[in-house]
Amino acid sequence: MSIYILVFGLLFTIGAPLTTLIHEIGHALGLICSTKDGVARIYIGDFSDSNKESFKIGRIHFHIVWGIGGICKLENANDMTTLQGVITTIGGPLISALFTLILFFFLHDPINNYYFITGMFWMNFFQFLLTIIPMVYPNWWRPYGGYPSDGYAVLKILKK
Repeated sequence: MSIYILVFGLLFTIGAPLTTLIHEIGHALGLICSTKDGVARIYIGDFSDSNKESFKIGRIHFHIVWGIGGICKLENANDMTTLQGVITTIGGPLISALFTLILFFFLHDPINNYYFITGMFWMNFFQFLLTIIPMVYPNWWRPYGGYPSDGYAVLKILKK
């Protein structure tokens, strides 16, 4: 019984931030792949400028402190075309869906003995689902209250 409590703790402390990081990397990859000079700054935990850069890989800068919330801020992306905007915005949900699919194949594998992979599967699935549905997050949904979901943002881009 105690191993499951440990797995739950690991899911909360490692799995949730990792799920968010994977999602935000999807946005960054969308920007990097669709623009020549766009720069992505991925913030995990603290979205403010006080969250100093931890490291960078090419045009992706990582600002990571422990936390389950994240955002990908774009620089040099003002002149993006509609297609580039859609690719960048949909990149997060797509990589969450891809990671969910990959984890699906390991659900019944012996490596999933204590259900960490099952937990990661569901976290990524809900990350995909809650970001692809067009909506503005309610104010009580911290830290995303008032922000549009990725699905909503894509619809706004397409209506321009």
